[in-house]
Amino acid sequence: MVSPTPIYTDGEKIPESVKVEKVILEWTAPSRPYKARTREFYTTIASIAFLLGVILLLLKEFLLIGVIIAFAFLSYVLAANKPEDTKHQVTTKGIRTDDKLYEWDEFTNFWLKKQWDTEMVICKTKKPLPGVVLMIVDPKKREEIIKAIGDKIPLEKPADSWVDRASKWLSDKVPLENS
Repeated sequence: MVSPTPIYTDGEKIPESVKVEKVILEWTAPSRPYKARTREFYTTIASIAFLLGVILLLLKEFLLIGVIIAFAFLSYVLAANKPEDTKHQVTTKGIRTDDKLYEWDEFTNFWLKKQWDTEMVICKTKKPLPGVVLMIVDPKKREEIIKAIGDKIPLEKPADSWVDRASKWLSDKVPLENS
């Protein structure tokens, strides 16, 4: 016969005031959205970085040249390397992703976003760091994930900022590769 309350190894019962963390839902997915890139993408990034670098060299803005090179390198690294798989868990205490627990009271809201062919759940935190917790959705468990998180925090997409609108406009006007 199984006892209704967990017991310690020495046979002593755990007090009711202690909350035991239980996993509600678990899935494994890539740690970030990923899209395989063509040679055209890398060539375009290098060309833009080179042209901006020449203009900034004429203006003697050496620090900005370093920033442009750093962004070009970051773009290359993120596009060239596939993300590793991460285990996500929705528990009674919060969201555990990559073995780090974010408690429910740290979140304000969450929303869904689709990038390339990947759907993500983005949970906004109250603290500035990390700011958001991003989890790729397993398509087979999509409804379960939304329900499990939606039971604890509200599903509410914030309005797009001017940076969001500007980056969308720029990506539409200056594609880095043909789709």
